[in-house]
Amino acid sequence: MLTVGFMHIGKISKVAQIMVASVRKAMPAARIVQMTDSDTKPVTGVHDVIRKRYDGKYPMPYRLLHLKDFPDAEAVFLDTDVVVQKDLAPVFENDFDIGLTIRDKPVLDPEGIDITATMPYNTGVMFSRASGRPFWEAAYHYCLTFSDFEKEWWGDQLSIKAVADATPLKLKTFPCDLYNYTPDRPDEDLSGKFVVHYKGLRKEWMLRLAHTDN
Repeated sequence: MLTVGFMHIGKISKVAQIMVASVRKAMPAARIVQMTDSDTKPVTGVHDVIRKRYDGKYPMPYRLLHLKDFPDAEAVFLDTDVVVQKDLAPVFENDFDIGLTIRDKPVLDPEGIDITATMPYNTGVMFSRASGRPFWEAAYHYCLTFSDFEKEWWGDQLSIKAVADATPLKLKTFPCDLYNYTPDRPDEDLSGKFVVHYKGLRKEWMLRLAHTDN
C-alpha cells in the first residue's frame, strides 16, 4: 500500500484539505498520514497522525526529523499546497531508494537570482522506500549545522541537495514538469500533470479551482 505523508501544523487549512481530497480522489487506496505537533487537529480525510513535540522554531529540521522517523513504507511526501491529479503508484515501478523531483527550468528568488544550482530539487514532492531511511537521517543532521535563518527557510532543500550529492543510495530524479509542476497562469492546461504545486500566491488559484470543482 502506498503511503502519502505531509506536514501540517497550526490552524485548519483549506489548502491542506484540498490536497488531501485530491489524494483520496487520485489514489483511493493510499494511506494518508499527517505529520504534526502535539496540538494541531487532523486535516479532514487523513488516516493517521504522527505527532512530535515542537517549540515553534526551525521548521526545516523539524520536517526532516519527521521524515527520518517516518514508518517504513513506499511513501510520497507532499507539501500541502499541491493537487495530485494522477496516481503516483507507478513511480515505484522504478528502481530507487529515494526519488526527488528536479527543477527543469530556472527558478528566481526575490532578488532575481536563479536558485537551481544550490537547490535543484523541489521538496514539495518526494518519493521514498524503507531503504531510503538513511537519506533522511543524514539530511536531518546536516540541516542542524545551518544558521538560524536556513533552519527557518530553505534548509530542507539545501540539506537534501548536499546529501543527494554524496549518498551511496539509489537516487532517481523525476522532472518537476510532470511530477511537481508550478503553473504560470491560472487558466493553464494542467491535464497532463501528475502533481500541480501552487506555490506562494498561486494558492489563491488552488482555492479558486476547488471552489469551481464544487
